[in-house]
Amino acid sequence: MANDLLASTNRHYRKSKSGSGPLPHGCTYVDIPTRGAMAECLRSSGMKVSSILFDKQLRQHPLQFLLTLLYRVRTDSLLRNSLFIMGTNIVTALFGYIFWLVAAHTYSTYDVGLGSAIISVMALASTIALMGMDATLVQMLPRRESGYAWSLTLNAGLLTGLLAGLLAGVVVLIALPLFSPPFAFIENEWSYLIAIVVGVPLMTVSFLLDQAFIAERAAHNKLARQFTAAVLKIPLLVLPVVLMVRIGALGVFLPGVVAMAVILIGGMLLIPRLGRGYRLTPDGMVEEVRSMLSSLAGNQFINLGGILPYYLLPVFVATLLSPSDNAYYYMTLRLAEFFTMGSYAVSMSLFAEGSHDTEALAKKVRSSILFIGIIIGPAMVFCLFAGRYILLLFGPDYAQHGLVLFIIYVLSTVPDAITNVYLTVLRVQNRLRFAGFINVGMGALTLILTWELLPRLGIAGAGWAFLIAQTAGSLVAGADFMFTRRHQHRNSTSAFQPDSGHTERDALNRQGDESSGEVIY
Repeated sequence: MANDLLASTNRHYRKSKSGSGPLPHGCTYVDIPTRGAMAECLRSSGMKVSSILFDKQLRQHPLQFLLTLLYRVRTDSLLRNSLFIMGTNIVTALFGYIFWLVAAHTYSTYDVGLGSAIISVMALASTIALMGMDATLVQMLPRRESGYAWSLTLNAGLLTGLLAGLLAGVVVLIALPLFSPPFAFIENEWSYLIAIVVGVPLMTVSFLLDQAFIAERAAHNKLARQFTAAVLKIPLLVLPVVLMVRIGALGVFLPGVVAMAVILIGGMLLIPRLGRGYRLTPDGMVEEVRSMLSSLAGNQFINLGGILPYYLLPVFVATLLSPSDNAYYYMTLRLAEFFTMGSYAVSMSLFAEGSHDTEALAKKVRSSILFIGIIIGPAMVFCLFAGRYILLLFGPDYAQHGLVLFIIYVLSTVPDAITNVYLTVLRVQNRLRFAGFINVGMGALTLILTWELLPRLGIAGAGWAFLIAQTAGSLVAGADFMFTRRHQHRNSTSAFQPDSGHTERDALNRQGDESSGEVIY
């Protein structure tokens, strides 16, 4: 059936090309890869987009449409990687929802709030320990030759993450009791100390492995690993209760540490299956890290601006309000993520695609925007109507305290999607300084507003702070877009002078060749 569709498409194309008539009435362009005559048509017209023509008859045959979409998933790495990343987020959010639902009914609110705050601090420490290596691997691995060069880059990234993670774990043990009195007891609990020191580097290296899979367009490996961890954490959560052992908040965050160790082993076994000739290559590792320094600094600056609020806000809530309020906040946040994860998944896939082929960035950005819109639109409508009933599954207290926050986070999905895509474009274009300025600015604004609004508005204050900051970032991105476009238009006008001896197309091509980054607008 799919072949019949392609044959019909080629007939339409030949008819149009021969001049015997225009394309059939009702035909439209859909961003779907093709082959044969249509691909030739698009290439000859100078388009860098793979598209297919289909008419109203296709809409009357859902099975045919489904086959076409399946063909798109199979051949379009942007869509395929996005779906696997999104699938990973859905799996982790769904099982995370079950995890926290079980935790809410088996542990006290105090232990849940304390345990979730420790998880946030560990994740923050792990993010700092990444030092921008995650994004650097996505940028560099696709451009490395298989074998020694590729292995050296990956090994350098993993070893750097391991050592930095160990250091970050020690810093957490020292700093957390000093700055937050509810965590002072950790100093005298060896079980907590060991779990944190081991957990932070495990999280760091595991995340770097996931980024390597994304960079190689193999996000299905990330899905398999995270699915295993998400499922494994649930029985580990209830195990102390079944054994009638009281371990308090340790029972909330220790399952994640154990599960991370398991999937780390599995991830290392999956690396050779990428077909890149992976080997343990210690020689030249120091020089490799040095060559990454400029990219590491820029990407780390961007990462911190986006991640600091995410992991510090639970600590703010636990400190300024109470661990119980943090339980309401944290579970509402995780629930909202389940429905608003689309833009992050597509942006990560866009980053990998841009690193593989910068010339196709413009087309990939347009596809990403369309895909994000299709995802978040229905999700937002569903959340606004069903949010209260979903929160009630955690208990009436969670619905009472978290509903307003949930709605705010759902509304923030739109500006968050704008900034996600724009920051990805800036990374691919190597405009790391400006990307860092936007992200750090949004992060700082979120933290400042949260500190001021929490005592006045409760946990909803954190949501308002995030929404305001993301809206401000979207406005800055829009202003930069307009400025860049105006600047490019002026250059194009100058290039189109009559005495240039070139056509407008030649001038545009020459301008693109001389530009330091790809023009996507």
